[in-house]
Order: sequence, then structure tokens, then C-alpha cells
Amino acid sequence: MREIGQLITIGFDGVEAPPHILDAVRRGRAGGIVLFRRNIGTAQEVGELTRSLQTSAASAGLPPLFIAIDQEGGTVRRLNGPEFIPIPSQMAMAAARSPELVERLMYLAGLEMTALGINQNYAPVLDVNVNPANPVIGIRSFGEDPTQVARLGQHYIRGLQQAHVLATAKHFPGHGDTHQDSHKVLPTVDQPRGRLESVELMPFRAAVAAEVAAIMTAHVVYPGIDSSGLPATLSEKVLTGVIRDQLDFTGLVVTDSMEMQAIVQGFGTVAGSVMAIQAGADQVLVSHDADQQMDTYQGLISAFAQGQISASRIRAALDHVRETKSRLSPAIAQITEAERTEARSIADTIWLQAVAGTGAVNKLPITEPLVLVTFGDQPETTEAEDSRASLEHPLAQAFGDQLFRHLTLPRNPSAEQVASVHAVSKAYPLVVALDHAGLHPGQLTVLQRTWTDGPSVALALSSPYDLRRLPVDTIGLTGFDPSPAAMPALVAVLRGQARLVGDWPVSIAEHRPH
Repeated sequence: MREIGQLITIGFDGVEAPPHILDAVRRGRAGGIVLFRRNIGTAQEVGELTRSLQTSAASAGLPPLFIAIDQEGGTVRRLNGPEFIPIPSQMAMAAARSPELVERLMYLAGLEMTALGINQNYAPVLDVNVNPANPVIGIRSFGEDPTQVARLGQHYIRGLQQAHVLATAKHFPGHGDTHQDSHKVLPTVDQPRGRLESVELMPFRAAVAAEVAAIMTAHVVYPGIDSSGLPATLSEKVLTGVIRDQLDFTGLVVTDSMEMQAIVQGFGTVAGSVMAIQAGADQVLVSHDADQQMDTYQGLISAFAQGQISASRIRAALDHVRETKSRLSPAIAQITEAERTEARSIADTIWLQAVAGTGAVNKLPITEPLVLVTFGDQPETTEAEDSRASLEHPLAQAFGDQLFRHLTLPRNPSAEQVASVHAVSKAYPLVVALDHAGLHPGQLTVLQRTWTDGPSVALALSSPYDLRRLPVDTIGLTGFDPSPAAMPALVAVLRGQARLVGDWPVSIAEHRPH
């Protein structure tokens, strides 16, 4: 049954589609393509890539492909460079307190995507980040208040879909209360059904009300819904019982990558994909390995032929794919330079409005030359995030000639290295750019100076929770986004060139925001 290929989305390496991918498309072995940073060159190259893929499908008389991307904002932004529209992190969007700006920005970003031939965005993230130790969501979330996450999610969805980009609410039913990363292990959210209903599920209900085109599943176990130990992606009680029967969702249900270790370790990509379709998924995502992609296609064919997956389940999945593809715009939208300029201005406004403070913010501004400390080895990220490696730290670039000295330390500096910083910064304000300091407490020791020294400032880049344990009289600032383009806003607030107006989408236990 050749149509089964419509139930698979695949990925590949390179800025051009390799022959085996074009062949898989022509043979109907894939109904969608997912693009990563590895596939993104110039805008012209992206456009040529998506056209080649759609031409291959059309030449075989097949439906148009879903061409999807993770363009959430912040650290998960595959179109990432000066040529493309910048998108702040979702937590920065929440801190900026302007849902209308979010909707407008995502509309403009959607125009750019459609102009490039991208018709589906695996966003927004609707996980409610109630666990400060969450290693995979964090600033990718709109925050810890489910009502706020729901509201902002609706604006995000409307903006994208007005531009004819299919929005995909993820990770159902919620990855915000985990302390493990499903790229690496199989996490569990062990909360009762009532708590899941009032927190995790609320944003997804709102997304369905906003007519979101698709929902992506989480590779997480939810005993409060299904006591079998199966992750949501493989659970009929979650995918059919909750998404279809309870939320009355009629759109596309797509899995997170079936090559993540949460699936591979306990089930395997192919067997897991069969189980996901059985449970109620409409598309499985096999985003990396060509052999796994082919094996998944053959595995679904065999499972159907042997009656492991019923004909009615296959028909229902194909119907959802067809109905969702009918929402694709036949025309490629254009985006003007004026619209690009507007989008960049909105992003800059969001970053400025997002900067929030705690601790001794009454000591702002700091106008004299200062010592900046950053941590030079590669930051720890989840596989969902993009690398932020740079020849020069973006904060140093943002400060420019306002620095007395820029010092780069190891990620978890020793006492001797911290002492060397204090020797240099004795009479100067000290600014420390924290990057997951909860995992690397040596970063916080840099801030421990005697009261006779100049003021100390902690800038939380990757996680606002790094500001929970600041020394007394330390200024704490965060923009909820470590993107290079977000750094000028932090510098502007620190220097008194902009007002501190950001809100707190999350609480920080030891130091509550002022």
C-alpha cells in the first residue's frame, strides 16, 4: 500500500536533497520533509531545496509534501542568521507582555517561511515549564502559568496560520514537568490526572480552540493517563482517548523524532513507529538515518499486511494527512523588505521589553567601564537547540569599547581562576554572564566579592533560574534568551539606555523579582 508513505516525515544532511531522498519522495515513501540547521544555506538555497522536493512529488502525481522546520525562537531557530527574521525565545515573548506583537511577528516570520517553501512549523512549544530543573524546555516555554501559556500560544498559532504556515502545538500532553531530556532517556511526569487537566492540558485545549493544524506528541510517560508505562507517543489512551475523544481534535497528530533515545532504548524506531500509528498518530518523524527511514516504511507496510495495524486506522491517518494538506496554500507568499524591517523592529522591541531584574536593581544604571566574565567552552544544550559557538562572545560584542577587560573562564572555574578575576576587577564593576550556573556552581563564586569592591551584576543568559542564589547586593538581569541578537537589550538596560520593564514568566525561589 504505497499511500502508507504519507504517514512518514524524513530528514537528511546537506543544503541539497540527496538522490536517495528525491527517490524516496518520487516513490511515495515520505509525505513530509523536516529541515534542520544542517539543511539551511542562503535563502536562495533554501528556496531551491524546497522546490526540488516539491517538484519530485508532483512529477510522480503525489500530493504536496509537508516541509517542516523547528522555528520556535531563541535557541531553537533553524533559519538563524542575518539574512533571516530573528525570533526571540518564547519565554522572552512572555516577559515582554505583548501578545499582539507575538502574533504580528509570527505572521511576518510565517511569510518568510512560505516564501522559502516551508509550510509547517513545529511550534509553538505549549509545555508549561513548572520544573526549574527541566533540561530540555526552559526558555523554550512561555512560562509556568498555564493560562499565560495558553493565551500566548493562541496568538502565536494565529500569526503563523494567517501566513499559511501550519502550526504544530508540542509536546503533547506536556514536557514541562520533567527533569530528564527525552532525547537521551524516557522521562515520566508522575502527576495525577486532575493536575494534568488543569496545567499540562490547558494550553493544548486553547490551541485546538484556535484551530491549530497539528499536535506533536511527547516521548514521556504519564501514569495519570496511562498506567501501562508507555510514553504518550505510543499510548492509545493519550493519542486517541485524550487528543481525539476528549479534546475533539480533528487535525494532524505527528510524533516527535522516533530516533530519540526515549523511543530507541525501549522500543526501537521501527517497532515504535508501528505502535505510534496503532495508537493514533498520523505521521511518524524519522529525521536522520536513511536506513531507519526505509525500514520504517517497510515496517508499516508489513504491519498493515499482517493486520497489526487495521485498515480503518490507516484510512483515518491518511484522511487526517489529506485534510491537513488541503489547508496548504497553493501560492508561495512573498515578503517585502519593509515587512522584514518591521519584523526585526518587533523582535528588538520584544527583547528590550523582556529584560527583567531581581536583587539590587536599584543600583542601575552602571555607566563606567567594567569587567565582563563569560564562560568559554561550549554550553551544554539539548539536542533540540542550535549551537551558539562564536569567535567572540556576543555580550562582548554588545558592550564594545565600554569594557575595561573581557575575561573568559572555563565552564566551572576553579578557586584560583576566580581569584584571578577578582584581582583584575577589584576597582571595577563586575558583570558575570551565567550559563546554566545551577549545573556549574563555580560560576556563582565569581560573584562573591567583598563589599569594598564595585557593584556585581549577574546576567542569566540560558536560564532565569540561575538568579535564584545571588549574593546579597548583586544585580540580577535576564532577557530569557541567550541569542546573540538579544544581547544589546541586556546591555541597554544595564547602561541605563532603556528602562527595566520585563515581567517574570517564572518564579525564582530564593530571590523573588522586584
